[in-house]
Amino acid sequence: MRGRRGDDAARVAVWISHQYLISGRASAARGWLSRAERALDGAGSRAGHGWVAIEPARHAESVDECARHARRAMEVAREVEAGDLEVFALSLLGRAEVSAGRRREGLELLEEAMAAAAAGRARNVQTLGEAYCNLITACATAGEWERATEWCEQVDEFARAHDATPLLGACRTIHADVLLARGRWTEAERALESALAAHARYVLEMGAPTVATLAELRVRQGRLVEAEGLLAGREEHAASLRALALLRIAEDRPQVAAALLERGLASAEDNAMRATQLLAPLVDARLACGDGHGAEAAARELAELARSSGIRLVAARSDLAAARVAMASVRAGPAAEPARRALAAFGRLAMPLDAGEARLELARALAAGAPDLAREEARTALRAFQELGAKRAIDAAAAVLRDLGGGTAPRPRSDGEMTAREQEVLDLLTLGMSNARIAQTLFISEKTAGHHVSRILSKLGVRNRAEAAAHAARADATR
Repeated sequence: MRGRRGDDAARVAVWISHQYLISGRASAARGWLSRAERALDGAGSRAGHGWVAIEPARHAESVDECARHARRAMEVAREVEAGDLEVFALSLLGRAEVSAGRRREGLELLEEAMAAAAAGRARNVQTLGEAYCNLITACATAGEWERATEWCEQVDEFARAHDATPLLGACRTIHADVLLARGRWTEAERALESALAAHARYVLEMGAPTVATLAELRVRQGRLVEAEGLLAGREEHAASLRALALLRIAEDRPQVAAALLERGLASAEDNAMRATQLLAPLVDARLACGDGHGAEAAARELAELARSSGIRLVAARSDLAAARVAMASVRAGPAAEPARRALAAFGRLAMPLDAGEARLELARALAAGAPDLAREEARTALRAFQELGAKRAIDAAAAVLRDLGGGTAPRPRSDGEMTAREQEVLDLLTLGMSNARIAQTLFISEKTAGHHVSRILSKLGVRNRAEAAAHAARADATR
């Protein structure tokens, strides 16, 4: 009985320690963790020792340290058959493995945790909530958007059902990251505002990642003054470094951006996924500084992380960085291939802003050898940016079009001549896709897809989609 009371006391003390820590009161947190350890004196290897291992795992300075404590907690959980502890430890360990770039191993652990939770191994609401959040954080970090979206919805329902408002705020921030990546910026903004309101009511300090994500959105929208206001006073917060760096790049202060990103990388240590988030903009910052060798070194490091992790999102970022480095060294030919790979990868990941940036890099690479194609790629990128409302990217695409002599509007065409975009739509139409599916595939609105289909029918002189598909099939057969 004494052992059971010790376990319960240790678990409560760990929970209090964690609340102090996330509120920024590190000294009080350490004091309560010491109380948890003392509650277990002479208790042997019981569940309480596992919960004491959980707290340093949550806030370890390195991924390896987190994994070490999580493994210890998992071993204890299985030894004493403590279901809540096992689910939580599995989720922490899985998240650490993904952060280290070990995608397959991490996702297997996370899904094992969820299977155990679904089987009733965990009963504590707080434990389940944090385990769910560990899963969606890891999925979003690795660009596993489908998994992340699925679990975000489940966590949202869970948090509402159990009135776990701080958890709701944290998970909505992660959901907003997914929405931003997939081009659903209006929905992302609503999710971020809701998350900030939740954090303001409960633990304000937990809102730093939410503020940083909203600031990144403002930078993309060209609303730099608002981004500056959001980040004021947060210069040293780890979650803010990337957002601050992107803001400084937008303000044409790349030296400051590079310094911020290098500081973040120094603290990322063995967190491979955090490093990829910082290395990609570091390539841009160093190129803007005229530091070609430094940019190339950052691109090589990113390429190595892509190779070792096998994560599609990291590979796409690596290819885009390689294309930009090649263009900066006046090697347009070598830039085209990595730009194409990045475009294809971001397309498969359904990331329209990133796909547009890769397409624009491809346009730059094709400018000398295939100017007509380069103009078409730049126009397509511009339209994608306009759909998003990405002001800075719109300006960049417009500048490329001016350099190519193409202006910012499509060149006049005869009534029956298909644009490149209309040909893309026709190809998808022949596959039987609806306007909604075409819009999703090409990162355009359903309304825009409908306009394209109407123009195609008019140009082909046909009455409906079936006749358009038949016309395209006949044209293909005569080629």
